[in-house]
Amino acid sequence: MINWGIIGTGRIAAVFTAALRAGNSGRPLIVAGRDPERTREFAAANRIAESLTDPVALFSDQRIDAVYIATPHASHAGLSIAALEAGKAVLCEKPMAICEDDIDAVLAAAKRTGNLFLEGYMYRWHPQTRKLVELLRQNTVGEINLIESAFGFAAKYDPKDRLFNPALGGGAVWDIGGYPLSMAMLIAAVTLGEECAVPDRFVCGGVPAPGNVDLTGCAVAVWRGRIAAQLTCSTGATLDPVLRIHGSAGRITVPNPWVCSRTGPEDGLIRIEREGGVEELRIPADQTSYGYEADDFARMLASGAREAVFSPFATAESRALNRLLCRWRAAAVATEQ
Repeated sequence: MINWGIIGTGRIAAVFTAALRAGNSGRPLIVAGRDPERTREFAAANRIAESLTDPVALFSDQRIDAVYIATPHASHAGLSIAALEAGKAVLCEKPMAICEDDIDAVLAAAKRTGNLFLEGYMYRWHPQTRKLVELLRQNTVGEINLIESAFGFAAKYDPKDRLFNPALGGGAVWDIGGYPLSMAMLIAAVTLGEECAVPDRFVCGGVPAPGNVDLTGCAVAVWRGRIAAQLTCSTGATLDPVLRIHGSAGRITVPNPWVCSRTGPEDGLIRIEREGGVEELRIPADQTSYGYEADDFARMLASGAREAVFSPFATAESRALNRLLCRWRAAAVATEQ
């Protein structure tokens, strides 16, 4: 069992801490946050023995094996680098960074220090996603040619909210655009037999909200002239999250691709439509996606792994994915006159 340091006191930090409590691969030992009172309250509510306001003190604590970073997006890179350089393994919530220089700096720090770094796209660890990969490798619906993927929710505009604050890395692309894009990259990688499938063409844009953040993003990605993906993200509209994968011999539909329940295990469902009829596969789960993610991170750390590999999620994917998100976000806000 590994000892975790939790950086951040928001909802996702609480969800991850609960996942640790429900499993047996790790335990939260210390939490660090900016506000002393809120951090103490978080520690008490989540049964964490110690609370700090200085993340550097957490990084220097020899009892800590790994650090989970769940702060606003703009701080992810700096905290990840500091933790890696202090000798800690790092699981950082997406996005790992919000500019290309920081993307390279984080991954360079991981390579230089030899410490494990992983970007947290929790759905990749759910049994549903593993089953989807298996079906794609079996050519269940023939040659894949089109992917439809979206994630969106309607948030009330508030310039003080992190979602609409550019200084905190706000906007739909940074907050949730990585989900449909990373899913499309996963499907393309499995279909093409590659570890990291970077699209040959990526056309993107969007609709801005006030304050130089993006409200809605739309993109089309194309791989090798064989596979196209239609991608949408929004913090201004509640979108149908269904994933559809079209092939030459049928279609795979995943009604709930992100399996992001924060309260308990969530079974998966995959629908396969072919000429002979429709087949529904139910995939049982005994913990949340965050729990599966934490357990696999602990296994990687125990094995001496220095970087994540495909699949569920490779270090090379983080680099390519976040560079594309940089382009997408820039194009989405560039429409503001």
